[in-house]
Amino acid sequence: MQIVVPEGQEYWIELAKHFEQVASAQQQQQYNGSSGMSFTTGLLLGQLSVVLLVIVCFKYLLLEDVRYGRKPRSFSNRGVSIPAPPTKPSLPSTTTILNKTFYDVYDHTPESLDWMTVLMAQAIAQYRDDSKVNNRLIKALAEALNGGVRPDWVGHIRVTELNLGEDFPVLSRARIRPADQPAGSVRAEIDIDFNDQIMLGIETSVLINWPRPRIAALPVSLVLSVIKFQATITMQFNTIDGQQHISISTLPDFDLEFGVQSLLGARTKLEDVPKVTDLITSKLRGFFIDKCVYPNGRDIAMPTFWAKRDIYSKSQSSNNLGKQQ
Repeated sequence: MQIVVPEGQEYWIELAKHFEQVASAQQQQQYNGSSGMSFTTGLLLGQLSVVLLVIVCFKYLLLEDVRYGRKPRSFSNRGVSIPAPPTKPSLPSTTTILNKTFYDVYDHTPESLDWMTVLMAQAIAQYRDDSKVNNRLIKALAEALNGGVRPDWVGHIRVTELNLGEDFPVLSRARIRPADQPAGSVRAEIDIDFNDQIMLGIETSVLINWPRPRIAALPVSLVLSVIKFQATITMQFNTIDGQQHISISTLPDFDLEFGVQSLLGARTKLEDVPKVTDLITSKLRGFFIDKCVYPNGRDIAMPTFWAKRDIYSKSQSSNNLGKQQ
């Protein structure tokens, strides 16, 4: 903007300069405002375009339309070979397990099991206390003794006495040793020492069934006691019918002592007949050897986490086959 001022008039000259400064300041302010507005608008548009580009790439490159199902994918285009998973993964060998656990079956010092002895004693004490409630253990034993396993020449059995003792078994010298079979396997060996008196008293009668059934009966009263038990218990994992079991048995060098008190007869009573004591003791030892002494023992199936899933899969497969037929 140019202002013409007559010569010789200083006042008008100063006034014209003032108007020029005001006009240039207004033009600079308008320019700065328009440039700031354009910068903000450009920044917002740029950010918006980047966000839209990311959304479009994510949708068309990573996501799929669920209406058309899932397409099979393969890594063959990348040249990566993926081996097929085995049907049944093999277990690590015993040697591998011993190496990774730093255990030498020949030189490792036997371990004390004081902590397990204390825990087992607490559990036994609780079971002893629970068995006294309403004589539940006596009733359970009476039902078991009078069940289907009772021979026909034995009359009704009545439990007269039951004492589970007051002391507790002591476990010691736990160690891992090579097992006899299968080759290359190991087993855990634990020494047990139990000195107490577990007592069971019963009354029954021996029936005479000849020449006719129940022609006579011989009353019998017995008190059986377990006085001492010292042995080495072994525990070993075995595979039976494709399932893992833990086999528990006792080594043959065990010490098991029984106490037998007997009373026979009705009017005339015979007390502690030696033949009866020897017969009952030999039968009890033979039963224990047949059921618990190595190579015999008790096989306990290990629980599996996949049992319900396998049963469900088999039921689903059978249902699908039935529908197809």
